[in-house]
Amino acid sequence: MGYQTVFTGEIAVEPPLNAHEIAYLRKFAGTRRMDRDRGPYFVDGTGYAGQGVDPDVRHHNRPPAGQPGLWCKWEPTGDGAAIGWNGGEKFYGAAEWMAYLVEHFLRPGARAAGEPGFGGFTFDHVLDGVIDARGEEADDVWRLVVRANEVSVARG
Repeated sequence: MGYQTVFTGEIAVEPPLNAHEIAYLRKFAGTRRMDRDRGPYFVDGTGYAGQGVDPDVRHHNRPPAGQPGLWCKWEPTGDGAAIGWNGGEKFYGAAEWMAYLVEHFLRPGARAAGEPGFGGFTFDHVLDGVIDARGEEADDVWRLVVRANEVSVARG
């Protein structure tokens, strides 16, 4: 059992993501983020959602250093023009995950630039928009705001 939050809205991505970026970010959102020898960006583990007992997994229930949790549930739209919630349940650290995606994969000078496997990334995106969030508790209402790649949360 866990806590459920529902997210409504999308964050616009300009220029839109290319096919390589869309494919990778969807795979990233669809795999368990486990601490591995292969590094924090690895998305090709075995088993369902990359959760296989692979020899490089150091800790199955701990995300790589710097990642907010075991699951990122933000993923790009089919046309790459926005990022939104993929509908996955029990999404924790939503604001931290959005900031992680911007910082590591999307903005100019992103941390993954120059890393193996990211040759198809442009690292030139600017994100803007608002996503409304509503948790199970009546007073758990907040807004994820992204303005020129800066992520913040507004309560209420």
